[in-house]
Amino acid sequence: MKLFLKTAVIAFAAGWLFYEVGMFLPWLLGPMFVLLLLNQFTKTELYWPKILRTAGLVLLGVQIGSSFTRDTVALMWLDLPYMAFMTFAIVGLSLGLGLLFQRMANESLATSLLGSIPGGLSQMVVIAEEVESANVTVVTMMQTVRIFMVISIVPFLAVFLAGREAGELVPDTFVFSWQPFIGAIGVGLLIFWIMKKVRFPAAEVLAPIFTMALVQSFTGNHLVELPNWLVALAQVFIGANLGLQMEQIREKMNVRMGMAIIVNNVLLIGFSVLIAYLLAVLLPEYIFLDFFLSAAPGGMAEMAITALASGGDVALITSFHLFRLFFILLLASPIIAFVVKKLDAKTKH
Repeated sequence: MKLFLKTAVIAFAAGWLFYEVGMFLPWLLGPMFVLLLLNQFTKTELYWPKILRTAGLVLLGVQIGSSFTRDTVALMWLDLPYMAFMTFAIVGLSLGLGLLFQRMANESLATSLLGSIPGGLSQMVVIAEEVESANVTVVTMMQTVRIFMVISIVPFLAVFLAGREAGELVPDTFVFSWQPFIGAIGVGLLIFWIMKKVRFPAAEVLAPIFTMALVQSFTGNHLVELPNWLVALAQVFIGANLGLQMEQIREKMNVRMGMAIIVNNVLLIGFSVLIAYLLAVLLPEYIFLDFFLSAAPGGMAEMAITALASGGDVALITSFHLFRLFFILLLASPIIAFVVKKLDAKTKH
């Protein structure tokens, strides 16, 4: 309890400090960076319970899901070709960068590909554990460093991009209704239980999103409107967990691998900017910020937080990330793992 209280005080103080100096996403980036530095460069003992991370993800999922209406769900079908184009382009480049990383870091093909593809830290680590030639530690480092780089770079760039005015995407009036709210709780618990049964990743954030989108598009009601302080609290919960997630990075990282990971991620982020620019030019009815946050190879939760703060279309950006997540987890990653296992088997013979 003492370690948790100490960590909580540091996390909230860091968020407040970042807020006071006018930093972007202060309640997420403040705890993340301060706890990361303390964890890596001092002997300070810190502790953050997983249940708070889960609570933060659930709250964020509700906030993201509240942006889905009947109109936004209907528009998702029209955006499917753009989602497919962006996903294939990002995944294709990730595989190419994996081959580049293999040469730069002298790692195995399995490690390089699974570490380069933006499918989520925990998901890629689980897949890597099933491939004999994959170095799970390196895959974990590659995925973790990319998340930190994207969370650090993308929000900074988003500050300079034109977003929408507050209230332009979210209805100005909110009327609470008990019936659909209670129904949403029941539907959400069922969806969460099913996701946990089939071991679907990121159920804590995906279940609320699917629930809100389903119930709000079906009933036409705006179910909930979270106050700003609660959204900030969720960001602190997530940011503190991210800050403590990367352990012993200095002991595990060497200069050659570090440079390879940095080059890999800078090229991927740069390519995301290019893809976003091309789509924004071809589709002038959209804004560049939406495509940029949709293409960014970071976590869906973190990009949604950035969208909330910068005036991006949260529903649109979340839809693009969901499409890419499903494609990578259900098709790309299993195919890559299968091919690598076959190559490993041939090499042994």
